[in-house]
Amino acid sequence: MTAVDIIVIAAGLLFGYRLVSNYLSPTVDKSAPRNERPQSDSPRQQTWERNWESAEPRGPAWFETLGVPENADQAEIDRAYRLKISQYHPDKVAQMGEDIRRMAEAKTKEINAAYEAAMKSRRR
Repeated sequence: MTAVDIIVIAAGLLFGYRLVSNYLSPTVDKSAPRNERPQSDSPRQQTWERNWESAEPRGPAWFETLGVPENADQAEIDRAYRLKISQYHPDKVAQMGEDIRRMAEAKTKEINAAYEAAMKSRRR
């Protein structure tokens, strides 16, 4: 096999891959805006859409952040909180650089917020 044969085979494979991937990919209207949803005539649907668009994006649920099941008892929540907070405490990663420290501070705030949400849900 010569170098020309290898180049022809590689070009054929590349062309075939592009042809098949374009053929199988869903068509997307690139002229339409991405965030725009189709409008409905129902007033109820329009109210829902307004409320949906104005809602702030939320992070993961407290039990996902802490890594426990939603029906976890108090001991499991406390154990998971202590484990997570010890992993991401900013004082433990202070020597690793400013970027990592900022990331650890953000993660610590997220873990503390999840723990507070867990405590509020347990009081109810």
